Amino acid sequence: MTPQENEIHTGEESWWQAPYANLAAVREHCRTGVTSEGLKAILRWQDAEDLLKGDRFENEGLEFIERRGFRPGDALYEWRRHSIGALNGEDHRRIRSLVSRALTHRSVDGLRPRIREHARNLLQGSHAAGEIEVRASFAQRLPFLTITDFLGIELEEALAVAEKMGQGSADAFGPRVTQEIRDNANGAFAAMMEFVGELYENRRSEPREDLLTDLIQAEEGGDRLSHEELIVLFTNIFGGAIETTASVITSGLFELACHPKQAALLRSDPERWKHGATEEILRHRPGFYAVGKRATCAHEAYGLSFEEGESISILIGGPNRDPARWEDPDRFDITRDPRNWSLSFSMGEHFCLGQALARAEIEEAMQVFVTECVAIEVAEQPRWMPYVMVNRLESLLLRYGRTAS
Repeated sequence: MTPQENEIHTGEESWWQAPYANLAAVREHCRTGVTSEGLKAILRWQDAEDLLKGDRFENEGLEFIERRGFRPGDALYEWRRHSIGALNGEDHRRIRSLVSRALTHRSVDGLRPRIREHARNLLQGSHAAGEIEVRASFAQRLPFLTITDFLGIELEEALAVAEKMGQGSADAFGPRVTQEIRDNANGAFAAMMEFVGELYENRRSEPREDLLTDLIQAEEGGDRLSHEELIVLFTNIFGGAIETTASVITSGLFELACHPKQAALLRSDPERWKHGATEEILRHRPGFYAVGKRATCAHEAYGLSFEEGESISILIGGPNRDPARWEDPDRFDITRDPRNWSLSFSMGEHFCLGQALARAEIEEAMQVFVTECVAIEVAEQPRWMPYVMVNRLESLLLRYGRTAS
């Protein structure tokens, strides 16, 4: 192969607007690729599944953000020390087991009526007919209101920290981090940690029937979450449940606007098609652009040689559109079998803890939007944010009409 054949052009801003043709070309000819940053990259479904389910790679820890310019004492760095996403082995298993029972499909299904109510109220607050900027007016607000309900946080409490957080804290995990991004992320994580620390003290003195109280009191085999672990975990749930889900909801409405026949099918029988629509949105437009791992030992895999500790990236858009797993993978089709899951929530030991809540929010958001709105179309061609971890449209202006009430 020539050096150009396996090159993934992540260093070019244009790549972020339409990455899938480049990923497909490299996947077809070279099995693995190399990003503009020099990272080895997995692109095929079978290789990604093998890597995530095996034990020769693990999640990256503090070195992941050290490469992005964060140092001890930075709010994000100190948060990362105890983040479940940066832990492996026994520490990861212990924390995951203590919280996993609270984040199940059964625990979030009771929220679905409230999610639909929030979604309708947000649409009622927009113009009766005309245009709506989806990301700010709908997609970001819905998961914020939902996670507030789920965690048992007072709305005033959550609004206070949301104002401090700003947007784009996940940008700090992308491939190109500027000092501005570092400053914004440190400010956001400091605000969230302070907020959760105050909640922690309140719940210790006045327990409630909510998730934070449950986590404070949780114990399994003599294990409890430490003060730092609990604050980081709750921060992870609160902050992580908003930005990525908002981005997927925005992407999903973009795809439905671009594919009116698919929107009409979902509108015709939402209960039948909303699950398939959500899984297709997650496959077609995953929330994260990549998953980072490191080798646990020196070995050879996927036609490559690895040193112990060497980093590798799974570019999710590659496996998620692998024709070996999906027929005509670039086609957006909500009738695909939803049991043929994608990599958008990862798999294996680090399978996303919040996936049940995210799926419920996306399903109900899509259902409410297409039943309340008709003739949905894109009013202005949107732009994807380049060089960031979350696959995020900068904004999405949709034109629509309202159904008869």
